[in-house]
Amino acid sequence: MFDICIIGGGVAGLMLAHSLPSSMSIAILTKEDSFTSNTSLAQGGIAASLSPYDSPSTHALDTMLATADHANTERVDLLVHEGKALVEKLMSQGLPFDATSNGIPDLGQEAAHTKRRILHAGGDQTGKMLMHYLLKQTQEKVTRLPFHAVLELKIDEGRCTGVLVSDEHGHRHIIYATHVVLATGGIGQLYSQTSNSSVATGDGLSLAYNAGAILEDLEFVQFHPTIFTLNGKSCGLISEAVRGEGAFLVNQDGVRVMNDVHPLLELAPRDIVARVIEWRWQKNDPVYLDARHIHGFEKKFPSIYANCVRHGVNPLHELLPVRPGAHFHMGGVQTNDVGETSIPQLYALGEVASTGVHGANRLASNSLLEGLVFAERLATRLVENLIRPGQKRTLQIQMHMHMPHGELTNMQLRMTEQVGIIRQENELHEFISDFPVKRLKLYNYSNQQIQYFHRYTTSSLIAKSAYLRTESRGGHYRHDYPTSSTDWTGKVIEQSIYGVSIGTRKIERKETVK
Repeated sequence: MFDICIIGGGVAGLMLAHSLPSSMSIAILTKEDSFTSNTSLAQGGIAASLSPYDSPSTHALDTMLATADHANTERVDLLVHEGKALVEKLMSQGLPFDATSNGIPDLGQEAAHTKRRILHAGGDQTGKMLMHYLLKQTQEKVTRLPFHAVLELKIDEGRCTGVLVSDEHGHRHIIYATHVVLATGGIGQLYSQTSNSSVATGDGLSLAYNAGAILEDLEFVQFHPTIFTLNGKSCGLISEAVRGEGAFLVNQDGVRVMNDVHPLLELAPRDIVARVIEWRWQKNDPVYLDARHIHGFEKKFPSIYANCVRHGVNPLHELLPVRPGAHFHMGGVQTNDVGETSIPQLYALGEVASTGVHGANRLASNSLLEGLVFAERLATRLVENLIRPGQKRTLQIQMHMHMPHGELTNMQLRMTEQVGIIRQENELHEFISDFPVKRLKLYNYSNQQIQYFHRYTTSSLIAKSAYLRTESRGGHYRHDYPTSSTDWTGKVIEQSIYGVSIGTRKIERKETVK
C-alpha cells in the first residue's frame, strides 16, 4: 500500500512528488524508462511574468486572447499569479535557467505573447533540464516503477483504490494506494504526425473514462505548426521560439506565407498558423522555415540544430521543411482547481487534466507552468486529506493471464485525416461509426489488446466531441462550420460512461490591464 501512486513521470508527476513531504510513501509508474515523457522533449520554456516590464495581469490577458474565449478566467488568474511566485521560488532553489551576463533571466518571445516572458534552460533544452532537476530532487523520496503500463483503475465503492498494471515482464499486479494521480501526458501518438513522445498515447483519458470520471474539451487538439518533416515523416519539433527569434515561414519561392493573414505574422496563435501551413501543403505548396538570418542559431537552439544536421539539413544555410503535427491536448479529465476529479481519491495533473486554463488553444509555454502550479496545489490538498500516511510499501500480485494477441488496427492515419486540423461532419461521422466507444471486461484480453483498447477509446471520444461541437474555435476547426458561434461560447462538452452533457464555464476577458 502506497500513500500516493502517480501514473506518469513528466513535469506534473515529478513536481507533485517534489512538493510532497518525504514522510509519505510515493510510487511513480512510467510506461517506459523514467526519463521518457513529453516534458523531456519540451523546447519552448516556461511562461512567467518575471520581467519588471511584465505582470501576471498581462500574462492573463494574453492567455485569454489566445484561448479563443474558452478558458476559465479564475483558473487563468490562479495560474499566472501563483506561477510567477512558484517559478521564482524554484529558480532560487536551483532550477537551471539561461541568464544574461548580469545573472538576469534571458527571457524569450513566443507566439501570442505581448512580452518576452519565456524562461529557457540550455537554449532549447528546457524540458530536459527541468526533468533532470526534478528527478534529482525526488530520487530519495519515491519508489520508481519503470516499464509499468497501467491497464485499469481499481474502483471500490465509488473510490479509486489502486491500479492494475503490466510490468516489464508482462505480469499483472495490483498496486494499491490511498490516492491515485493521473499524470499520463498527452495524445499525440494517436495521430500519424506528431511532436510527442512515444508514451503519449492518450491511455490516461480512457482509464479515467472507463472508471466513471468526467472528461471535457476533448475536441480541442493543438497542432504545432512547425514539425520538421522530410519525405512525409515527422522528424522532430522546431520550437516556436525559433519564430520568436525572427524565423520566417515561406513557400518554395521564398514568399512569406503569413503576410496578410494575421498582424502578428509568424507569431499568430498556433491554430491559425497551423491551418495556413496545412492548407498550402494540401495544395502541393510546401512551407519552409527560414532561420538562416538568426545569429548564433546553433548556440540558441543546440538540440534543434543537431537534429536537423543529423537528418541532412543545415539550418544555417538551408530552408527547413515544416508541417503541422499533433502537439498538445487542451481537453482531458475534468478537475477542480486542486486536481480533484469526479471520482474520490482519483486526481489528474498536467496534459491529461482539463483545468480550464488552456481553453480552446493553449498559449505557448503555459503547459510546463500549468504542470508545476497545479502539482503544488494538489500536494497541499493531499497533505490535508491523507488518511493513512506512512503505510508499508507492498505490491499485491496476481498470476499473469496468458491470452492470445489479436491483430490490432492502426488508427493514426484515420485520426490525422478525419479528426485532424481540418474537420467536417461526414468524415467525423464515418470515424465514430467505424470506431464506436465500447465497454469491455478487460480481464478477457491480453495486455497488448488492453493498451490498444485505451487508444481506441480515447480516439473515439475525441472524434465524438469534435462531431458534437458545430462551430470552429481555437484548435477545433470545422470546415462545415468555419466560424465561432456565440451559442457555443462558454459551453463545455462533457463525456462519461453515463452519457454526454453540456456544461458551462466562467469566461471573462479583461480588456484593460493594471
